Amino acid sequence: MILIGRYLSPFVRRVGVTLNWLEIPFEHLSLSPGTDGAKVRPYNPMNKVPAVVLDSGEILIDSALILDSLLETTPGQTLLPASGLARRDVLQRSGIMTSALDKAVAALYEKTKRPQEKIHQPFLDTLTEQALAGVNQIETLVADGQFGSVSEATLADITAAVGYSFIRATLPEVISSESHPALASLASSFEATDAFKACRLKA
Repeated sequence: MILIGRYLSPFVRRVGVTLNWLEIPFEHLSLSPGTDGAKVRPYNPMNKVPAVVLDSGEILIDSALILDSLLETTPGQTLLPASGLARRDVLQRSGIMTSALDKAVAALYEKTKRPQEKIHQPFLDTLTEQALAGVNQIETLVADGQFGSVSEATLADITAAVGYSFIRATLPEVISSESHPALASLASSFEATDAFKACRLKA
């Protein structure tokens, strides 16, 4: 199995962490759409990551689809229940953070990809507010005990930890250990695991 994309992307990183968590061996090609487009497009013509090449040669794109496929075909996994309310709950909590990450990534691009004089501040403010609304929801849920521990991890916990670390590193005005202490504590415990250490967030 091959994972394409840099761990700077939270969507690539949550796939890599999950693969490690499940102890599924894989090769990692640390490629960026921005600088390695010619190498990424054979895996995804849209020049987006993550992409995963299965041992069969089939290529999957989009982190949600990749993870659903991996978890569906991994016997005995406990990160995502097979059906029912418990499954919807994990997916809902994961979805809140991935939605926040979508906005955080867009805000980061607005700040870093445009010339300073062309940044549209009202749009950037809206993106930041949307990302903050998502992490605020997660903070409340973590504080209420609706997220687990390392020993009882679900996909929602992994996604929340990956999301916190990415937003803290790239948009520190949105999230910090002071503003979101429960989420920060959760992320810290997961970042200390081997699965997370093997996929360090770096440019």
